[in-house]
Amino acid sequence: MNFKTIFSIAALALAAVSANPVNNIATIKKECEGDGLATFYINDNGEYTCLRQHPKKEELDYRTCFFTNDDDDTVVCVEEGFNNIPSCSKNSGATDYRDCAYKFLEFVDDGSGKLPYRIRKFPTHEKIFYDSYVLDYKECKGHDGIILSYKVAHQYVCLQPATPKNAKMLKDKECVKIDGKIYCVVQDNTSINHCVRRDSQYNHESCKETLEYYSMVNKVNITEYLEN
Repeated sequence: MNFKTIFSIAALALAAVSANPVNNIATIKKECEGDGLATFYINDNGEYTCLRQHPKKEELDYRTCFFTNDDDDTVVCVEEGFNNIPSCSKNSGATDYRDCAYKFLEFVDDGSGKLPYRIRKFPTHEKIFYDSYVLDYKECKGHDGIILSYKVAHQYVCLQPATPKNAKMLKDKECVKIDGKIYCVVQDNTSINHCVRRDSQYNHESCKETLEYYSMVNKVNITEYLEN
């Protein structure tokens, strides 16, 4: 066997080894998404996970799960067999719910300034990240909402269009009409407490005054204030 032959065999072996992880990832992705109910995510560091939709009523104590939308009936959960992120695995001994949620955010954040999900704690539906106005902005805009702020970025109100799908979430909230369309305050994405009905500082008249002024400086045309 001459040197050229040996070199060729070595090169082929190296290529096979190099291709192996890619093939494995392709297989994992295919198996993860095979039933049409899951999404496979992977980042540039090779960290990956598989998040599958589950009815909330299922026995889910052994999974890491999140609410991701206004529908309380379904959650997404990490599939242990298709995940290599220790903080997202309940079998790893290194489970960290907040860190796993942050990884999830990184996976779905495409840099557009909009997030398609509101990732919330399961089963309580609590916010996981309370200290990020940037995240509130992205969640609001990702649901076709309007951010009203003035002077300081951390003082803001999120107004989201009312639809049959989110009617339950927006029930009993401050609502207005903007160019004939109903928008309501999203409490989870609003930092001005007197517009948040569950807050002890809530005040309808103060909220109305804030909305009037903030809409004016943001050039948003509120045409009517609704009693809800």
